[in-house]
Amino acid sequence: MASASSGRFSGDAMAQLPKPLSPEEQKRRRKRSVALALTLGALVLFFYVVTIAKMGVAVLQRPL
Repeated sequence: MASASSGRFSGDAMAQLPKPLSPEEQKRRRKRSVALALTLGALVLFFYVVTIAKMGVAVLQRPL
């Protein structure tokens, strides 16, 4: 069994808070986030189009 001092959240680790980001780092993070969001959106759209294409035109001509 592991002791409390050898865990992930030791007292020393909790005392070290992350430093605030500089404006340049914030801009880079924002650009990276936007790029990731656009990539994810494009991938979703791609899968949607491929799914519709695989079903074919017949899916639109079904009886209601």
